[in-house]
Parts: sequence; structure tokens; C-alpha cells
Amino acid sequence: MKCRAVLFFLLLAASYPCPAQMIRGWGVEGGAAGAYQLLAITGGTSSPNIPHVIRWGFSAGAFVEFLNMPTLSLVLESAYAQKGRKVTSEEVAEEPNQSGGLSPGPAGGTPRLDYVHVAMLVKLRAGKAGFVPYAAIGPRMDFLVGKGEDPAHVLDHYKKSDVGVIMAAGIEIVPRRQPIVSLEARWSPNFSRVFSTPTLTIRNQSVDLLLLVWL
Repeated sequence: MKCRAVLFFLLLAASYPCPAQMIRGWGVEGGAAGAYQLLAITGGTSSPNIPHVIRWGFSAGAFVEFLNMPTLSLVLESAYAQKGRKVTSEEVAEEPNQSGGLSPGPAGGTPRLDYVHVAMLVKLRAGKAGFVPYAAIGPRMDFLVGKGEDPAHVLDHYKKSDVGVIMAAGIEIVPRRQPIVSLEARWSPNFSRVFSTPTLTIRNQSVDLLLLVWL
């Protein structure tokens, strides 16, 4: 399905009446990554409510933007991000040696998940020069490359990969032909379950505030 989508946009670019360069530009990106997780508890076990607490880390990566058309382009990016969530005294975690029960989690902590993601985004711009607003959307694949503090030992059972989507909006500063800086905010919900048992499922979510510098 992804290959068909990329082929569609390549054919669209080839048939576009205006001349379009294959590479619009490239650069580096970095900023704050705020991650949280959606926890769903099933079964008859009574448990306290689990708050959605954002854990702030950082994200850093690089990007290449293809198809320099007036309003449309494709962005290929790869980035490293620290994710995870704050753990409160109300949180519950499933013990590895229990088959179905849930027990109270630790009193506190900041477990960390380290991911590298690869994404292909379709980008639509509203303008050519000055302060140019844009929106972008596309699939992403996350790969778990490390983890930090985990007093509940839940992260040991997380899947090594995750699939989601990036939805972004931002502003490019374009003095002439090529942007020099972009400011971007994005939301990245993930579709797959990174942790799943008969009583507990977990999905990753994140929000990012990024600065993109064109080289």
C-alpha cells in the first residue's frame, strides 16, 4: 500500500505541467518530544484511573525533501526520539510472573523508551516565499533501540517495532527559492500495540515541537 502511494505521487509529479526539481533540499531537525501512552485495562479487575502524563524528551534527525513543485513535495526523514511516560502512584502495571492479575505500580519514576523512526510525508504548502504555512501527513515506522529506568519491568515486554502516522503543521521562512528555517508542530498516534496481554494493552502517542534547519 505504501509503495502504491509513493508511485502515485511520482506519476503525479511527472505529469505536472510545471518544471519540478527532484530534490528541493535537505537539512537537520531537532526539538522537544512529548510522549504519552494510551493504557487500556480489560477484564473484571478493579483498578484506579490511569492519568495521561506526558514525558518530555528530545528528538533529533535529518530529512530530504523531494519534488520541488509549487505546492506539493515529499519528505523522507529519520530521527531519534526519547519517549516513555511518567509513572505515578496511581498507575498499575502487570507483573511478569502473573498470568492475569494487575498489581499497583511503583510510587514514581520516569521510564524511557528510545526510538529511531523512518517516515515518508506528503507536504502541502500555501505559498512560495516569505512566511509559508504548510501541512504534512504520512506513515512512520518506529524501531525500539534502547530503554531507561523501568521499576515495573513493563518495558521488557514491549515490541521492538511500532507503526503509526505523523500529522504536522508548520511555517517555512523562505527568503528566495529555498527555505532556511521551518518551525513545526506534530502529533504522532501509533496504530499497533507495543504491549498487549489479556488484561492490559498499551499504544504509543507523541507530540513534537521541532526546528528544521535547511543546509
